[in-house]
Amino acid sequence: MKYYKLSMDMNRENDIICHFDDKFTIPQNALIMGKYFNQWDDKTVIRFSIEKGSVWTDYLANDKGWFLVSEKLKKILESVDTDIQFLKVTVEEYNGLRLSRKYYFANVLRVVDALCLEKSKYFETEISGIGTVYTVSKYGIYSDKTENSDVFKLGNRQQVPLFVSEKFKSLMEEESITGITLTEIAVQKRAGT
Repeated sequence: MKYYKLSMDMNRENDIICHFDDKFTIPQNALIMGKYFNQWDDKTVIRFSIEKGSVWTDYLANDKGWFLVSEKLKKILESVDTDIQFLKVTVEEYNGLRLSRKYYFANVLRVVDALCLEKSKYFETEISGIGTVYTVSKYGIYSDKTENSDVFKLGNRQQVPLFVSEKFKSLMEEESITGITLTEIAVQKRAGT
C-alpha cells in the first residue's frame, strides 16, 4: 500500500487564511500532539480578511497550523480508519460582511510508531533531558506498524505532519477536495526486513 504526507496546497492563490484573536489562549501545540483536547468551546470564531483571500477550500490555512476542515472533508475523515476529535468552529470575515461557514479542527489522535529511519532523510540532534530528536526532510514508514490507519501521525516527536493512505487519497480525489497536496513517502513493509 502507498502512503502520503498531507500538506497545505501552497500553489493556489486567493485562498482564505484564518487568524485567531489575540485573546485566544489555547497553546499552539494543543491540536498537534495527538492528544484529546477537552477545553474546546463550540462557539469559537476565527476570522479572515476578504482582501487577502476569498476562496473557501476544504482545508483552510490558519495561523496555528491546525487541520481546519470543511464539512465535506470531515465526512471523508469520519469514513476511514482513524481516530479524530472534531472541534466545531465558525469561520467569518473580519469586516462584518456576514460571510461565515462552519468548519472543524480535526485533531488527529491516531499516533503510530511507524517511522522508518532507513527510508527517511533526516539528521539527529541530541538534546539534554530529552534524548535524540530527528529532524526529517523526507519520511519513510513501516507499513506493518501503521495499524491499518488511513489518517495518522507518527510518534517519536514527529506528530506535526499528517499521513494518509491510498484509500484516503482516492476518496479525496473522488470528492474533489481542495486545499491539500499529497506527497508519496517511502514505505518498507516490515520492521527489521
